[in-house]
Amino acid sequence: MRCRNVIIGIGLFTAVAAQAFAEESKVKYYSIPSSNGVPVAISSDVSGRIWFVDFRNNLIFIFNQKDEQFTKYEIPTSRSSATDITVDHKGRIWFVEEDGNQIGTFDLETKRFEEYDIPSPKSQSMRLSVDKDGRVWFTEFAGNRIGEFDPVTKSFKEHPIPTPKSQPVGIVATNKGAVWFIETQGNKISKLIPETGKIKEYIIPKPFCVPTELTIDGQGQLWFSARKDRKLVKFDPVSERFDEFELPGKGVPEGLAVDSAGNIWYCDKYKKRVGRYSPKDKGFIEFDLVGGDRAPVDITVAASNKVWFTVIGTNELGVIDGNGIVKVESPKMSISIDETEKNMLKQLSP
Repeated sequence: MRCRNVIIGIGLFTAVAAQAFAEESKVKYYSIPSSNGVPVAISSDVSGRIWFVDFRNNLIFIFNQKDEQFTKYEIPTSRSSATDITVDHKGRIWFVEEDGNQIGTFDLETKRFEEYDIPSPKSQSMRLSVDKDGRVWFTEFAGNRIGEFDPVTKSFKEHPIPTPKSQPVGIVATNKGAVWFIETQGNKISKLIPETGKIKEYIIPKPFCVPTELTIDGQGQLWFSARKDRKLVKFDPVSERFDEFELPGKGVPEGLAVDSAGNIWYCDKYKKRVGRYSPKDKGFIEFDLVGGDRAPVDITVAASNKVWFTVIGTNELGVIDGNGIVKVESPKMSISIDETEKNMLKQLSP
């Protein structure tokens, strides 16, 4: 018989590994006013407003930080299953509809929606990004293409991915013009050049790592989540080098965002944590979302380094003040026991 926890007197004799954690007091939650909502993708605008979609209820929400009020708008296409949302440099809201097979936009001033049918049927659009010229780029998970939408001409282009059944998910349009995306099944990170439509693929060293989300930091380094391997991965487009960083809690990184200091923030809905990796300090900090079934899904960094995230299970919006976070190492437990207690342990040992 193997005894994992042995009660000795009033103490618990267990091994406790040192792990970085942070103050729970830095996490605040807001209940979302929708019935049985499933808040997923989230973004923020230059005015500090927080935008997110309720996948189940077919809604787009705005949360105003100043008065802490929610406003909701119903997406015209019923059961559209919106999976991502972003704000362009002109303040326009863009979103993709997985089941609606559309690209949508919302004008806050006029309160009007516009939706555009994606040319390929059942493309299963997943993520989107807007480039410096205002073009909207999106991944077609089932269509095995990268979609491009021009808001001026209201026209689409679709770029076939060389690898069959690559299942693209994360995407980011860089300031230098390139569009990078993740091939979940293809196990690659790839670059599309808009002027030529050519795609260059880079094989991720670890096979079948199930990469999904993608973001870019201020130095042009690309970061993505390796779900099966439970790691953050950095890709340098110049040296074409991959570097891996294992999550301390053996969790699964999902939504990704970068703050003004270059820290990488992520959601871990399985371990119910929000984490931060600091490339400068080469260290992790994780926040346990205590209370209820709080599972974070997506994340964004707004003004004043406030980190906002969506929470399914409890239908909440969460926020962490990213300023002044201090890493604390949990101490290793040590106790002293007498001869009688030592004999008890010997009897329980295998």
